[in-house]
Amino acid sequence: MIINVVIRGRFSFNFAQVFNIQSYAKYGFGEKEVHNGLFRRKVIADVMIFAILFSFTAYISMTGFSTSFRRNFSGIVYGDPGVSVSGAIVMASGPEGYGFATTNSLGQYSINEGLKTGTYTVSVIKEGYLNAKMENVAVTVGQETPNINFYLSLSGGISGRVTDAVSELPLQNIIIVASTTGGETFGWSAVTDANGNYRIITNLATGTYNVTAVFPEGHIMNTISGIAVTAGVEVTGVNLVLERSGIISGRVTATPTGTPLGNATVYAASEDGGYVGFAQTNATGYYRISSGLGTGTYTVTAIYGMSFGGPVTGVNVVAGSEISNINIAIPVSPPPPSGMISGKVTDISVQPIPNALVTAQGPAGFGEAHADQNGNYIISSGLGTGAYMVTASAPGYSSQSVSGVSVTVGEVTPNVNFQLSRIPPAQSGRVSGTVQGDENPIPEFQYPIAILLVVTLVAAVVAKRFNVKARRL
Repeated sequence: MIINVVIRGRFSFNFAQVFNIQSYAKYGFGEKEVHNGLFRRKVIADVMIFAILFSFTAYISMTGFSTSFRRNFSGIVYGDPGVSVSGAIVMASGPEGYGFATTNSLGQYSINEGLKTGTYTVSVIKEGYLNAKMENVAVTVGQETPNINFYLSLSGGISGRVTDAVSELPLQNIIIVASTTGGETFGWSAVTDANGNYRIITNLATGTYNVTAVFPEGHIMNTISGIAVTAGVEVTGVNLVLERSGIISGRVTATPTGTPLGNATVYAASEDGGYVGFAQTNATGYYRISSGLGTGTYTVTAIYGMSFGGPVTGVNVVAGSEISNINIAIPVSPPPPSGMISGKVTDISVQPIPNALVTAQGPAGFGEAHADQNGNYIISSGLGTGAYMVTASAPGYSSQSVSGVSVTVGEVTPNVNFQLSRIPPAQSGRVSGTVQGDENPIPEFQYPIAILLVVTLVAAVVAKRFNVKARRL
């Protein structure tokens, strides 16, 4: 079943119905509220996948890659037959590893580290063009997989400015997403600068787009629909004015024990279905919903695992103001007391590795966590008193373990840090090829590295704002 959602004329989004909506009505969510929540979860998922993948590329590329690349390359990247393209990013990703290359001034590239034997998807990103990819590329350690060739078509562009509706001042660090309204799926994102300006000139095919300010801190999401884009042409002046959000805060605990519940999700939906926001609780059970809430009366509900708390009804919110102490008790057994392990995961250049997986395993329990955008992690559940083997891993890197890490329930074992090395060329396969494309793309930023800086900021803003953790199944 496909559902179209329209919220106060601001947003329009199609998605498959993934669960029984009626089953949530008794917890304070009507059909519109569930639709709105799913819309936002879909946007978060899409943005996080984008942010994690390309920020991973960004920080690696800014840490000494250029020197090694000058020594190892094969294949040529073209923007038009016979015209080489510099600064294109070519990535190979798969369950067995991850590697990338950036084309040099002659358009040459090679991915020659980080790739274990396996099957990969090879992708190309270049500002001014549509993204391209090739799936099921077989890679074997010690061998080269040549002729992985692409042809890039021109991208259109969208640019504009984001301001506050009350002060009319520019808003910085706002995530802007452009997405197609139907047919094939194209789109990209950007982050506003200090002047509130944004520019999206990647992966926008000819078509009609929605441009959305995604979960702006302290403001309400807003969308401009029906933006007609033509390949090779930039549409300017697509400006968004954001209304201020109200704020709901409080604490989620387990009943009857009163134990705080971390990583519970708290939803707030207005009674007329026009506004919705959500947040996750921290380790002490506190939450703060600071985006998406217009003036109105709200129902607030908390979810922890498969258990629900609330609803708390009749919560009156005023845009720009905070209402606190909206506390919710959930009838669940809290997790058993745990010790904690914290630390940082970096590469050999001491650059953070976002989303690196850290596991702790021992006779007294098991726990895991993913590193944030700064490489920091904390394992806060599942650890009884005892000794643990702690292991850090990330695609394209050799795993590293620390044994005999002592944990005590109720205490933190800090500074269990890791420095991971890339899988070296001697233990990696190699991918090379050529990329050709249309002539005269929209001019990119002044510096080729700018695209990497933008996606890194997207990752940082998303991770800070939503504290979304990936979990290994």
